[in-house]
Parts: sequence; structure tokens; C-alpha cells
Amino acid sequence: MSITKKTLQDIGEFGLIAKIRNWMATSRPEVVRSIGDDVAVIDMGQKALLLTTDILIEDIHFERSWTDPYRLGRKSLAVNISDIAAMGGTPKYFLISIGLPKRLPLSFTSLFYRGLKDEARRFQVDLIGGDTSLSPKIIINICLIGEGKKGNILFRNGAKVGDDLYASGTLGDAALGLKILQDKGLRKKPKGLVNKHLSPTPRVELGQALAKKHIASAMIDISDGLLNDTNHILEESKVGAQLWEDRIPLSTLYRRWAQTYSKAPYQIALSGGEDYELLFTASPQKRAKVSSLARSLNIPLTRVGEILPEKEGVHLIRKGGKEVKLPRLGFDHFR
Repeated sequence: MSITKKTLQDIGEFGLIAKIRNWMATSRPEVVRSIGDDVAVIDMGQKALLLTTDILIEDIHFERSWTDPYRLGRKSLAVNISDIAAMGGTPKYFLISIGLPKRLPLSFTSLFYRGLKDEARRFQVDLIGGDTSLSPKIIINICLIGEGKKGNILFRNGAKVGDDLYASGTLGDAALGLKILQDKGLRKKPKGLVNKHLSPTPRVELGQALAKKHIASAMIDISDGLLNDTNHILEESKVGAQLWEDRIPLSTLYRRWAQTYSKAPYQIALSGGEDYELLFTASPQKRAKVSSLARSLNIPLTRVGEILPEKEGVHLIRKGGKEVKLPRLGFDHFR
């Protein structure tokens, strides 16, 4: 198929990103990391400047029928803060560009900014600018600026063969919460799962500890799903991996509700996105430090796999012991 006949659906979101990375490559020496990681990293001497951006579009990322404006404001900033957390950095400032329908109630906008302000206050982040525009749908784009110590910043490309693969918290709750919202709306719902989708918690303290204590070798936040984000680490690190299905951390609510929406109980946890937990690799020699950190922060850190040579690809060991070679599974905007 020629490039003139290809569509974005043909190549997918990550295929498009790969092409943009080739089209727009930079050679500036101060750019430590550009496209291909959770944030862009720029050398500023003793420290590094961290920059990230994320977009939320009405009826693509959220629907007004089941998203209240206050939590939408908080989430809009939280998903960007999670990217900084995945580098072990500190969020500092943000800009917001927002497109709004002219008949949108002022009360909706007021509550949105109240949520934005509360999330900013929680993580000591300041709004320093932005833009507003008329739009037929709500469009929210935030650019977040952070900083980190150059020697502590974690990238996706540091995973080594033999490393353990860990996930924080529990997985699949947010994706299952979204399915429940789409099915039932805000009526008759398991609040814990719905809240995981509407109100994610960036793991800033955990990311900073993993970086400062030099525990993790590579890290990413789980926004596209466990399998997709594992693949991001593997592609950048030029390695393979093995995942153990029965070690994927699942909440009690997830176990109770997953069977209603999937015949395979682990599938949503494997391929669903927006958990905003941290996925990281670490040497087996760091297991005691990982356990100690989990206890001190009261955050579950579960060993879900191990890093293999690149030629091994990615495979999953099912609960019964069967080994399955995995394709890329997870959310892709264009597919």
C-alpha cells in the first residue's frame, strides 16, 4: 500500500508517532530526550527541564453525561502530572488551552476550574498561562512543566535482561470503571471503579523515590494499558519480556465486576488504559529495597514479569501455565 493510500487507521496511533519522530527529529545538544518518552527532557545545567502535554476531547475521552466538571478539571491536570511522576520529576507550572461551546453553562466552567485549582494545589503546581477558544465540543489541552535532577531522571530505555518488571497499585479498575459508566452512567455504580476512571491519582511520591534511591532502571506510567506500556519500555530498551497473568494485581471490586464485562477476567487489566499507575523495571538485587519502599509509602508494588532478550518478544504465562505469544494490545486512538 502506497503512503498516499494509507490512512491513520492503517498505521495506528503508535505508527503515526513513529513517523512524526522521524519527520521532526532534533539534533540540539541540550535536548536530552524528545519524542519517545513520557516527557521531553532539556538540559538546564544542574537540573533538567521536563515538559509534557496531554489532550482531552469531549466524546472521545469523556462524555458530559457521566463526567462532572469538577472531577474533569482534576483529571485534566492529573494525567499530565502522571507523566512527570513516571520520570521521577517534580511538577511545577502549567498552561492550559481550552475550547468551549458558547452555550456551555458558566457553572460548568467554574466547577471545572475549581477542580483544576484543587489538583494544582495538591501537587503545588501553578497555572501560568494558556488560551481559550470557541469550539463545538469541549477540548482541553494542558502543557505541564516540571524539573528533575539530571542524574535521577528515569527513561523508558534503561531496562536490562534479567530485570524484574513491577506495577504499582491495582490494574484494570479505571478501564472497567469506564465500561460501567458507558453502560450505566452515573446511576447504580460501584463507586470505587468509577472513581478510578474519573479521579486518577498520579504516583508522584513513588516516582520520585524510585528515581532518587536509584531503584528503577526504566519506568513509564500506565496510560495505554499494561501490555501497550510494557511494549513502550521494551521497544525503547531493545528487550523482550515475560508477564505472569496470575500476578497481575487486581482489586476486590475488579474481580467482582470484571466477569460482567469480559469472559476473560484478566483481559481488561491487560489491555485497558488510564490506570496511571507506574510500571518499572529493577534489578533482582533491588527486591528488598522495592519491598521496603512499598511498605514505607503504603503502595502495593507487584512483580508482574521479567525482562528477556529482545528475540524472545513478549509472552504471557496464563494462570494454568500455558504460554501465549502476545501481539500489541491496548488502546489506540486510530484503531
